[in-house]
Amino acid sequence: MQHKKVIIVGGGLAGLYAAYLLQQQGIPYLLLEAQSRLGGRILGVQDKQNTDHYFDLGPAWIFPHQKKIQALVKQLDISLFDHYATGDVLYQMSEQQPPRRIKGAGDLQLLKIQGGTQSLITALQNPLDQNNIQLNHVITNIERHTNLWQLSATHNGIEQSFSADQLMLAMPPRIIAKFLTNKQWISKLLLAHLQNSQTWMAGQAKFVATYATPFWRKQGLSGQIFSQTEPMVETHDASTDNNQHHGLFGFMGWPAARRSQMTEQQLKDACLAQLVSCYGPDAYDFTECYYKDWATDQFICTTNDSLEASRHPEFTLSNHRQELAALHLHFIGSEFASIDPGYLEGALDAVEQSTSDLCS
Repeated sequence: MQHKKVIIVGGGLAGLYAAYLLQQQGIPYLLLEAQSRLGGRILGVQDKQNTDHYFDLGPAWIFPHQKKIQALVKQLDISLFDHYATGDVLYQMSEQQPPRRIKGAGDLQLLKIQGGTQSLITALQNPLDQNNIQLNHVITNIERHTNLWQLSATHNGIEQSFSADQLMLAMPPRIIAKFLTNKQWISKLLLAHLQNSQTWMAGQAKFVATYATPFWRKQGLSGQIFSQTEPMVETHDASTDNNQHHGLFGFMGWPAARRSQMTEQQLKDACLAQLVSCYGPDAYDFTECYYKDWATDQFICTTNDSLEASRHPEFTLSNHRQELAALHLHFIGSEFASIDPGYLEGALDAVEQSTSDLCS
C-alpha cells in the first residue's frame, strides 16, 4: 500500500492547484485522477492549424473582479486578452422571423486566456513531479481507519490501495457524496448537504464551430445571439486570441433528456442550422465543429444534476469545518468556495482555504 502525507483525488484546476501549492512547500502528495487527462471541467480541443491553441468546451471566461485567477495566470506567465464583444447582438425570437439586431448591446467586460483555458492546466502541470500524478485511477472506495485514510482504486482493471494522513477531494459535492454514503464516520447533516448541492453547469452542453475568418465581425456583430428558439439559447465569440484562431460557441437550451435522444451529428447539424439562420451561409463555411455534453460525464454529472434547473452552488463549508478538521478531510472543488463558487476563481479560493493550514 502506497502512503503519502496528502492524497488529492481529482485532477481538475482545484486538484492541480493544490498539488502546485503543496509541492512549493515540500509537502509529499499523490494526485489520483480517474480520467486519461487532467483538467476536469476544463476541456479544450486543439486547433488543427496551431497546436498551441485550444477551443474551450468548458469554462472560458475570467471576470474583471476575479483577482486570484488573474494573479495565478500572471505568475505562470500566461497572457490574457479581452473577450471580443464589440458590435451588435442578435435576438432570435422565432424561427419564422429574422433575428432582431440590437446596436451596441454586446460590450461584455470579460477576459480570456491566450490559447484557451487548457493553457492554464498545462502550465500548472509542467512544474509538478509527474511521479506524483496518476491518471486512469478510478476510486472505488474511501475508508477512515483510526488516523489514516485508505483508498481503493482500479487502474487498467487492477485494484490498488493507497493511504494518507490528509485527504483532499477535488470533486463536485454530489460525486463526493457517492463515496461517503453509509459511512459511520460522516455526519448525516454533512452528507445531506453534499447530496443537495448541485454541480455548476454539470447538465450543460456546449457547441463550438471554428472559422478561418471571423465573418460576424465584418458584419459589425459581436458573435452574441440570445435565442428563444433553440437548440442554443446563447452564442458568443470563441476565438482563442483576437487576431486569429476564430470561432463561435453556444450553450445548449435543449435539456439533457432531449439531447440524449439525438446523435452527436444531429446536434451539431441543428446548431449549425441555427447559426446559418442568424448569420447567413457564411456560418456553414466552418473548418471544424465540436460538441461536449457534460451531462454524460460520469465523473462530473449525477442524475439529479441533469434533471434540475441550473442554479449557482451554495455550500457553507464553515458549518462543517470542525467535523472536517477532525477527520483531516478537505473539500477543495470550486463548489466549496466562499467566493465565486463554480467558477475558476472559486476553485482557487476553495484550495487556498484548505491548504493554508497544511502549508503553515
